[in-house]
Amino acid sequence: MKKATARLLLAAMLLGLVCACAPSGKEDEEGLRLWFPIDPEEERLSDALGSCAYEGEERSVPALLSALMAGPPAERPELIDTIPPGARVLSWSLEDRVANVELSAAYAELVGVDLTLADYCITLTLAQLPGVDGVRVTANGAGQSYRERQVLYPGDVLFSGAEEKVVEIAAALYFRQAGGDSLGYELREFRLTQDKAPAKAVLSALIAGPEDKGLVSLLPAGLSVRSARVEGGVCTIDLSAQLLELPEVERALAVCSIVETLCSLDTVDQVQILIEGEPMAGELGGLDLSRPLLPRAGPTGAAVGHTEDTGGALERDMR
Repeated sequence: MKKATARLLLAAMLLGLVCACAPSGKEDEEGLRLWFPIDPEEERLSDALGSCAYEGEERSVPALLSALMAGPPAERPELIDTIPPGARVLSWSLEDRVANVELSAAYAELVGVDLTLADYCITLTLAQLPGVDGVRVTANGAGQSYRERQVLYPGDVLFSGAEEKVVEIAAALYFRQAGGDSLGYELREFRLTQDKAPAKAVLSALIAGPEDKGLVSLLPAGLSVRSARVEGGVCTIDLSAQLLELPEVERALAVCSIVETLCSLDTVDQVQILIEGEPMAGELGGLDLSRPLLPRAGPTGAAVGHTEDTGGALERDMR
């Protein structure tokens, strides 16, 4: 509880961060610096982010990202890691003075304030390089629907909802069991500000893929969540057309994974899927896609990677 309260105070500082500590965007006389969050339990809560000198010789996007992932130096205990363990750089490019950075699925685990801090530490660090004005961060090839703005700049306001409360939610994310046609799930926890839709955050994590090596993602990496809302227990989600590019059997199993995942949220009983604003037409695996869908199975206190019969039932329906 103490740490959550301190994190809220940290979030409230972020509106003033732009004028207080954002760099001009280019290397100063002291050289390049690496930006990290300041531990919210430290006494120096007047600062939201801090920096330390970059000691490397190579001055490039991958070199700075590698230094960020290595974490702050031991002699700066007030600085804390910003990028989750297991995250790695999949690719990067520089186009029109924007650094495009693709990170692995572990980065998509970040939500709420933690995601804002990580995004901005990357942006402040990379924008010091000549030729870099802005930064676009994606996770596992997917554009991050949890951001209103895809390209981030050092002068942006970091956190417009400083008065919002941070809430914690839990969800079971359903993926294909490796080597089979049944679904398994892993339990995830999310920390979100009240202005963030839990369903949208959970779907973004589902698109990013599983952590468990025994599970395989069903959704195409380019799939995006156009909107998500919950009314009266029905979650209506609007997805991009990439879902329709999947073969029929794959698409049916993907639909089941979406429904099962969203219905693991306390506020969701049924799921209505739209594609580019329109209901999916016809039937798929015995499912009437024009109407809200009910879950077929759900977690019953199982551990990560628990196998459900959802996929098997679906496969029988399609025969």
